[in-house]
Amino acid sequence: MATGLAATMLAGCNGGDDKASAGKKDDGLGGGKPVPAATVAITPTTGSGKVSPGDPVVVKATGGTLSAVSLTNAAGKQVSGTLSGDKKTWTSSEKLGYDKKYAVTATATNPDGKKAAAKSSFTTVKPGNFTLPYLQNGNGKTYGVGEPIMVHFDEKIPDKAAAEKALKVTTSPAIEGSWSWINDQDVHWRPKTEAGKYWPAGTKVTLHADVYGVNMGKGLWGQEDRKTSFTIGDQIIAKASNKSLHMKVYKNGSMIRDMPFSGGKGGYIQDKYGNNVSLWTPSGTMVVMDTERKVHMTSSSWGIAKNNPQAYDLWVDYGTRLTGDGIYLHAAPWNVGLHGVRNDSHGCFNLSDADAEWAYSHLRPGDIVIMSGTPDKVTLTRGYGDWNVSWDQWVKGSALN
Repeated sequence: MATGLAATMLAGCNGGDDKASAGKKDDGLGGGKPVPAATVAITPTTGSGKVSPGDPVVVKATGGTLSAVSLTNAAGKQVSGTLSGDKKTWTSSEKLGYDKKYAVTATATNPDGKKAAAKSSFTTVKPGNFTLPYLQNGNGKTYGVGEPIMVHFDEKIPDKAAAEKALKVTTSPAIEGSWSWINDQDVHWRPKTEAGKYWPAGTKVTLHADVYGVNMGKGLWGQEDRKTSFTIGDQIIAKASNKSLHMKVYKNGSMIRDMPFSGGKGGYIQDKYGNNVSLWTPSGTMVVMDTERKVHMTSSSWGIAKNNPQAYDLWVDYGTRLTGDGIYLHAAPWNVGLHGVRNDSHGCFNLSDADAEWAYSHLRPGDIVIMSGTPDKVTLTRGYGDWNVSWDQWVKGSALN
C-alpha cells in the first residue's frame, strides 16, 4: 500500500514561528548555512531487469525522512511495505511476482521542509523453469528419534548451495545439525550426535523452505515457499542380532518387548539383469519408514524371474517397512517354528502374528531398528540410511561446506 506518510511527516518539520530563520543554521557569526537537500535512493534502480521477486524493494532517504512511498504493479495494485523507526528506510514486505513490471515513487523531506522525489521502474525475472520442494515430514506429526528432516525437489538442482541456504531449520531445544545431499533432488538434515545417539526425545522441529524467488541455477527458480513442524517422540530402539535371532525393543532405555525372528537365509542370487541380489538381512541402523496393514510381496519387483526357485508372490500381514528395497518386519506364520532358531526369509524379519501386530501398532516412522551380525550393510540410500554415515562424512554432503 502507499505509505500515506505525507500528512503526518510534514507537520512539525519547523519548530518555530520565525519563518525567516527556517533553513538557516547559526554559524556563530550571525549568519547561517543552508540545510542540504534530501536525496532518495531506490533499489532496484530504474531500468533493472531480471530482478528476483524474492528480493525486497528498498527506499532510503539521506538528509531527511521519507514522507511518501508507493510501489505498484502494472495493474496499479499497491505492494505493502514497512517504514523504519527513524523514517529513513522503507522496505517492501510482500513478495513480488515473476515476470512482472513494477513502479516506485518516493518523496523525502529535509529539515527545511523541502521535498525531493525519485522514481524507479523495473521488471522481475522470467524463469525458464520452476521447482517445488516437497517436505517429507508431515506437519503436526510425531516421529521417532531417527527421523531425518527430508526435502525432495521435483527437479534436479544445479545450484545446491542456493537451494540449501533457503532451507531453514529451527529446533527447541537448539541442536546443531547439517544438511547433506542424497542425490540431485533429495537433501536430508540430521543432528550432530555421538555414535548411537539420535534426536533427543521431545524436540520440537520446524522447517521453512523459503525457496520462492531463489535462483537455483540454469534458469531454475523456486516456485513456492513451504513450511512444516513436527515433534520427536519417545526414544524407541529395537536391537536385533543375527546370532541370537531375537529383536529386543527398548523404550527410553527400558526393554519393552523381546521378539524371536527368522531373518534372511543368506547368500546371493542373480536377477534377470545379471546383478547379485542379497538374501541377507542387512546390518546397520534402519529407520521405520511406514507401516502397512497388508503388503503385497513379490520377487519380480526386484528382478527375480517367476520360474526361479527363490521366486515368491504373496500377501503378508502387519508390515513395518525399514528400507526402500523392501526389508520389513512382518507376520510369517508359515515358519513360526523357525523364529529364534534359524534364518529362512529372503531378507525380511519374519515374526509371529502377535509380534508383527505389536510392531505394527507400537512402532512409528522414525523409530530405530539396528541389526548386527550379517555381511550385508545398510547404505545411505537404502531407505533412510542417514545414521550409517559418520558425522564428518555427512557434512561433506552439504553444498555449503
